[in-house]
Order: sequence, then C-alpha cells, then structure tokens
Amino acid sequence: MHNETSLGREDGEAMPSAASTMKIFIRPTSLDKLGQNYSVSFDGQTIIDNTRNPSADACRRLVALGHSGRLEVWAIGEQSARLIIRNIKTAAGLTISETTAHGPRVATYQPFSASALAFKAA
Repeated sequence: MHNETSLGREDGEAMPSAASTMKIFIRPTSLDKLGQNYSVSFDGQTIIDNTRNPSADACRRLVALGHSGRLEVWAIGEQSARLIIRNIKTAAGLTISETTAHGPRVATYQPFSASALAFKAA
C-alpha cells in the first residue's frame, strides 16, 4: 500500500500532491491612501473584486466555496508563485493587522460586524 506521507512528518498526514494544488491570480486594481488594492481570480473567474489582503481573503472565499488544500498565489506575468499556502482552512482564520501602534503582523481574523457601525438613536 502506497502512503504519500512526507518524510519527517510526525502526524503522518499525507502531503498534497501537485495535482491538488489550486492557483489564484492577483492583479493590482488601484492605489489609495490605505494601500494597494487587488482583484483575485480563480479558475478564470473573478472571486474578489477589491481587497487589500488578497491571499487571506481568497482563502476565506475558497473555503466558503467548499475548497480545501494547498494554494499558490500568482501575480499576472510573474514566473513563480508569490506565496504558497499549505492549508487554506488554516490561512482563512488569519489576516494582516496594521495599526498606528504597530506595523503589519499576522493576527486572528475577526469577521466584520455591520452592527458595530449601526446608528444608535438617542
């Protein structure tokens, strides 16, 4: 029986094959005072029109569409992947946080709450 586990992996989990690797393509769309914005495409379809965090947002979208596994992030015209994400479900729970108190860092993703901006009548 053939086992696709990686040498040195203690958990015995099979490594994803190249055939199971998904690819997204990011394209710069605009630059504003907060930074660069991108669109994201997957399988020839735009899955995100506008985001400053294309990799993490794409992971969340792909997981919502029922996908799992390994992801390569490509920019149009580049010769190699910009980023390889080993597990999109794990990456979907992360984001990049940047405030006036600290520079960019990886943080736990917290979904936006529309009720946080709801007008409260006095």
